[in-house]
Amino acid sequence: MTSMNRVAAVTAALLILAGVTGFVSRSDESEGNPPTPTQSAADRAIFQLQQRLATTPHDVAAIDGLGSAYLQKARESGDPAFYTKAVGLFDKAMTIAPDDQAGIIGASMAAAARHDFARALDLAQQAVRLDGEDPDAQGALGDALVELGRYDDARSAFQRMIDVRPDLNAYVRTAYLRELHGDSPSAIDALKLAVGAARPAGETAAWVHWQLGNLYFNTNAPDNATAEYETALEAFPGYVHAIAGNARLAAARGDYEAAIQLYRDVTARQPVVEYVAALGDVYHAAGRDHEAQRQFELVGAIDELYRANGIDTDLEMALYEADHNVDPAEALAHARAAYEARPGSIRAADVLSWALYKAGSYEEALQRSRRCGSGRKTRCCSSTRE
Repeated sequence: MTSMNRVAAVTAALLILAGVTGFVSRSDESEGNPPTPTQSAADRAIFQLQQRLATTPHDVAAIDGLGSAYLQKARESGDPAFYTKAVGLFDKAMTIAPDDQAGIIGASMAAAARHDFARALDLAQQAVRLDGEDPDAQGALGDALVELGRYDDARSAFQRMIDVRPDLNAYVRTAYLRELHGDSPSAIDALKLAVGAARPAGETAAWVHWQLGNLYFNTNAPDNATAEYETALEAFPGYVHAIAGNARLAAARGDYEAAIQLYRDVTARQPVVEYVAALGDVYHAAGRDHEAQRQFELVGAIDELYRANGIDTDLEMALYEADHNVDPAEALAHARAAYEARPGSIRAADVLSWALYKAGSYEEALQRSRRCGSGRKTRCCSSTRE
């Protein structure tokens, strides 16, 4: 089967299994059509920049801008095709202007979004060589270093970013690094600084408040989490991730019917593995196993679509497979591949330890778990998943 036919088959599976219309075609909604009043700033930027490039196809600034708009649209929609489009644009910009700083940073961010962290690091280092004082270059550098498990170097990059420009972009990265090491109170403080530093609006504000809500949820503060999700929805009505946060709160309360309705809304608009699997879990908890199985079948089709768009999903699929007892050997193979790609990563070590445990390799799981947590305050390799 050709790659084109394989993608078409996956697309058909998505439509049949989920009843989701428009997921794979969503990347075409902004192609040449004027945005409607209900569309996002990313849609408007895409339309305007496409019009500009229609007359000046070698305008590097417009190429970079469109690539960045596609990255934003990918985050908003969950459609992996936007990452492919962004990568093509940043590659074009760097071909036209090899020292184009914005294009190099954009390409690094796109590589990180596709989980190609080695390439993301190479590109970020190139950007830093061009301008070591550029906070966006330091941010991209830190992002890649975090995912590769080089935490001290990442912390230094983020601190240089804060020293030059203490804004939302710097503080949210610091929050993630702190939360990754189990320091949730300091992560919450950093996200509060992010909100205060920029007073963001729209989707950006919703994203920050959603992240803050997640931190509160994970630290057993459901009332605070509820407040943050509601603030996110006020900033960006219908924000899908905040709705998913409310679904998770409902499931935690045991209100499975409310959780199902919310997750169905979420997955109809953004059918990504995390939310589709969560809907399946809630169906299962509610005793609706047939409907749960339909969601779990959809996970594999979504994964194929992401891989067809160049996204490495080994870590995510290893965790899903281990959590759901899908295939211990396959889960372990994915976990080992993910760990090999980012051997210093707490997350990769955590998932590998869990996959080893579920595969019955208890001694190696214990060794990996100890190595994962050694010298760090971390939630790594917790036994709370079972």
